[in-house]
Amino acid sequence: MGARLGDLDQYWSPGLTLTVHGREYVVPLASAELGLWCRRLAEVTGEVHRASSDAEMQAAVARIERMPQLPGDLSLPERVLGDVYQQMVDDKIKDPYIQFCGQAAYIWIIGGEEAAERYWTSGGHPEAPGPANRQERRAQQRTGGTRTGGGGETQSLASTSGTRSPTTSGRRSRGRRKAR
Repeated sequence: MGARLGDLDQYWSPGLTLTVHGREYVVPLASAELGLWCRRLAEVTGEVHRASSDAEMQAAVARIERMPQLPGDLSLPERVLGDVYQQMVDDKIKDPYIQFCGQAAYIWIIGGEEAAERYWTSGGHPEAPGPANRQERRAQQRTGGTRTGGGGETQSLASTSGTRSPTTSGRRSRGRRKAR
């Protein structure tokens, strides 16, 4: 008889926990159908971005058109957030926050908890340097708004007037948990 593996429930939490205005919302694990659809969408989107000729672009668009349709006429945030979408609407969460949460949930489905956390903590720009703490921001304001990287290069900071980076809760459940 071969190896026997334990129950997967010991490794997976109920889903992705997102905190908005101090309230936690738990996005459930994606169904097999939704997970597959999201991964296919990501693949096709990548093909569109990589297309370097008209023929490649037409092939990518044709693949999009052949993607299976999921039931209902739902936006991406409605689809990936599930019941959490309506909870946020009922709690009067503003649309940009819901869109951001939907993108984080989509990234969680296709890329896992670490990718979603990078997206969340970077304010939706995981390729950009992370937000500075208050002390660093004040020092930057006094020195003209630049920051020097480890390699001696100087990077200009983007304007943050009127914006705030989202914060994460102390609870770090992102879909998986360690075995007990």
